[in-house]
Amino acid sequence: MTTTTKKATTTKKAATKAKYSRSGAYIDSTQKKPTVKKLTKGKKSVKITWKKVTGIAGYQINISRSKKFNKESSSYTVNKKSAKTKTIKGLKAKKTYYVRIRTYKKAKINGKTVKVYSKWSATKSVKTK
Repeated sequence: MTTTTKKATTTKKAATKAKYSRSGAYIDSTQKKPTVKKLTKGKKSVKITWKKVTGIAGYQINISRSKKFNKESSSYTVNKKSAKTKTIKGLKAKKTYYVRIRTYKKAKINGKTVKVYSKWSATKSVKTK
């Protein structure tokens, strides 16, 4: 696995160190990651509540039926930096789901505007009704 380090400048002209990962995304290990505060189960749905992080553009949420997020996995983007909750509907009833979240901010790398992500939060699980 090879990773390359590139200097990235955010839209606010601040420099950040981002590494290009195998998954095709830029990861900045110094960027703050959110904490999942609470998972509320509903009928075929899950409400995710997290601790707000400042200085970001938005959040990416990953939900899966497997602990390793390698099968039956879905990704959701929350573009509002002030958001603290997201309800995900259309899930299967009485099944366990695993949830993790990360932040992103926009940066210019080699003249292109890209999303630079934080590391994933700790994984939490919930069983739907």
